[in-house]
Amino acid sequence: MTEVRQAGPERTPDGRRLRWAEHRVQRRAAFVAAGAVAVDEHGPDASAEQIAAAAGVSRTVLYRYFRDREDLRQAIADHVVNAIVDSVVPHLALGRDSTPRQIIGSAVGVIVGWFDEHPNLYFFLRARRTGLDAVENTLADRVSDLLRVVLLLLGLDEARAEPNAFAIVGMVESIGAWWLARRTLSREQVTEVVCDGIWHLLDGTARASGVALRYDEPLPWNQLESSGAGA
Repeated sequence: MTEVRQAGPERTPDGRRLRWAEHRVQRRAAFVAAGAVAVDEHGPDASAEQIAAAAGVSRTVLYRYFRDREDLRQAIADHVVNAIVDSVVPHLALGRDSTPRQIIGSAVGVIVGWFDEHPNLYFFLRARRTGLDAVENTLADRVSDLLRVVLLLLGLDEARAEPNAFAIVGMVESIGAWWLARRTLSREQVTEVVCDGIWHLLDGTARASGVALRYDEPLPWNQLESSGAGA
């Protein structure tokens, strides 16, 4: 009698196949991280041979994990973008005792430090505009969220948050590019210039609406709570 197999859900891949897939993902991630190291050391045009050497494999083995050169370089760009965002976002947290100087100085210090320590990675992203756009858009979204809270605290129109956020992020990137090309200021000096620019933009926006901010004083949380806006 012929056995009849009943239709059912697709069979789960066996353990060996799953382990192999996980191994490929891990190997690819390791090669991407090595690629970022190679670009950081050799420059935006780091070759596949240099990337393979940083990964400790041959060029042939390297390309078993990527479709082509573009796939490899895009993966490296995505890795760098995520690393930048992950390093900056924690510094954009707004606490009850946070002052504008602390928040601005903390975030800008990380960004300028990254410019200073990884210029080749910056120029790599700049050559691939989509990578730089990804950093700017993601950070601008996070800054916009922070500014929206600040504007609510001050009783100002929160619609100003997004354009101001993009203005801030664009200014930081432009000054960073200028600095890397010239290096006429120290790291500390350029950090101060960027912080001052951001503060004057925010302070000017507040003053235009009749609100006075204090650079070294916490934001007026009590005002938000008494208005019920934070509910």
